[in-house]
Amino acid sequence: MTPLADPALGSAPGWPLVLYFHHVNPLVRHYTSLDPDDFRRGLENVLQHMGPALEPADVGPDFRPPDEPRVLFTFDDGYRDTLTLAAPVLAEFDVRVLLFCTTERLDRASVTTPQERAALPPRESYLDWAEAGRLAADGHVLSAHTRTHPRLTELDPASAEHEVEGSLQDVAERTGHPARSFAYPYGLVPEVNPVPSTVLGFGTVKSLPASWTARPLEIRRTYLPVGETDRWPAMAAEWREQWYGSRC
Repeated sequence: MTPLADPALGSAPGWPLVLYFHHVNPLVRHYTSLDPDDFRRGLENVLQHMGPALEPADVGPDFRPPDEPRVLFTFDDGYRDTLTLAAPVLAEFDVRVLLFCTTERLDRASVTTPQERAALPPRESYLDWAEAGRLAADGHVLSAHTRTHPRLTELDPASAEHEVEGSLQDVAERTGHPARSFAYPYGLVPEVNPVPSTVLGFGTVKSLPASWTARPLEIRRTYLPVGETDRWPAMAAEWREQWYGSRC
């Protein structure tokens, strides 16, 4: 693992720590997917050192850095277990998340029968728009993650722009509010960036830890390593120290 990709490297000093997840589900094996008990333990550790959680509704191009450590929780893709398994744990801690939706997959879920959806494995089971609306009603914020989840770096500029702008438009039409943020599939940022300056762009551990004003379209996110719960308290404490940086 390169130093940049190490999840122990957090955000730029003075800027919120941003964590990303895909699933909260005991059946999924993925480096950003936790079972509910570990997710609960992770929230406890991170909020103890970096809390309170940042409200996702406050996140946009006009965001100003906080006066003390904060953490923003984000989920990618729009999987159904965000509602069924993650949301109850988040409610225990009074935490809202920024949910980056792959919009055509939510479209497809919205026209799939309940019987067909029940038979899908977790990694193919997405929220429908009504379910996403339930999350939004609870204060979680829906935003964009392309329409079909391609590697944007493998598309020509026009096709990449179509994926990005289309998902931003889909979210705006479904929620009645303009999308103010975007997450790159696989954390891959094209050389010709298709994300408009009217939103914030979120990457992964592939992005540098830089202030949001310096690199507003390549904001670093990190994660809690699966199977390393004993390491999490020290990581959270280190993220807090990194927040202070030269302020210490």
